[in-house]
Amino acid sequence: MKIEEAQRLSKLPIYVFALLDKLKADERAKGKDLIDLTIGSPSHLPPKEAIAALIKALEDPKSHKYSSFEGDPAFIDAVCQWCKQQYSINIHKDEVVTLVGSKEGLAHFYLAFLNPGDTLLVPLPMYPSHFRGPVLTGAEPIVLPTVEKNGFLPELDIIDKSIADKAKILSLSYPTNPTAATAPREFFEKAVRFAKKHNLILIHDFAYAELYFEGQKPISCLSVPGAKDVCIEFHSLSKTFGMAGWRLGFAVGNKQLINALKNIKTNLDYGPFAATVKAGTAALKVGDNYLDEMRQSYQRKRDIAVNGLNSLGWQLKKPLATFYLWVPVPSGFNAMSFVEHLMHKADVAVSPGIGFGDLGEGYVRFALVETDEKIAEAISRMKKAGIKYNG
Repeated sequence: MKIEEAQRLSKLPIYVFALLDKLKADERAKGKDLIDLTIGSPSHLPPKEAIAALIKALEDPKSHKYSSFEGDPAFIDAVCQWCKQQYSINIHKDEVVTLVGSKEGLAHFYLAFLNPGDTLLVPLPMYPSHFRGPVLTGAEPIVLPTVEKNGFLPELDIIDKSIADKAKILSLSYPTNPTAATAPREFFEKAVRFAKKHNLILIHDFAYAELYFEGQKPISCLSVPGAKDVCIEFHSLSKTFGMAGWRLGFAVGNKQLINALKNIKTNLDYGPFAATVKAGTAALKVGDNYLDEMRQSYQRKRDIAVNGLNSLGWQLKKPLATFYLWVPVPSGFNAMSFVEHLMHKADVAVSPGIGFGDLGEGYVRFALVETDEKIAEAISRMKKAGIKYNG
């Protein structure tokens, strides 16, 4: 029997993280004790209120039935309250869709709006779902290069009118994985005007909304007047509440966009496990203490890592959001060869920048999701191995 995969799979770029997993497995098979700073899986635990709600829901027979396509009313109410409280945006119940994690939501959203041959505008470097998801629909991502000197913000003013008019979607995500870049209100105002001028759908992936430092709270794109005319915003409980494995998120915004996403999802899934949704409802109601302690923990990790790397020759600025560091590789290395060098010489694993698009070449990403002690140990191992930045 001849087995042929769909052509859409052949169009996907090489998944660098699969190669990285093999490298880590090979090193561990040799007995290496790797400090793994590759995957952005949060180190903080979910709120105790969420865990208690999950346990209680597991004992309710109704939790084990199929979920409602419309979502749990209590969760949707909690989302609306959360958006008002945290981001000063007014969201109505029919402007919310519950997701099996925001990654699932993004993939299904692209499926709902992109046809083969369509184009969309995607800043790079960026979370892979924003360029891999569209490829699976047969669409073509048009790269908007971003660089450090411009704060990793795309220059919307210089995009050719014919390209902007042809595109269907502009995808943004601030704070950004992997660069940890943030965007000011003025940028979002410009993005909304740009989307309206060129009849674009504006996606904002807001997964790191609550992972910020020094009081520099990121803004919601939907807080810009008129943004709801064109925008859908994706939120995740993974990063905010340490619930990555629970697979729960939500999207809010333009009702027509929300309804199209709901339409796709009713044909492809039944929504998240009901007990998880009950736990998510509890999480959205926790007090500020939980979030403040979470942010303080990651700020300590950030400071340990940045100060340590700068002592080895880097000149990194302390990012104001996320738990990532976007680190240039030393002279004589590319992203992948430096990853292998770190792994072989220092038993430290990080992610190659090319996993976030071709423009990530020359960088690696440190995910600061280990303990303070492990992060300090990673720096110590690099120092002992003679690994320094030489420009």
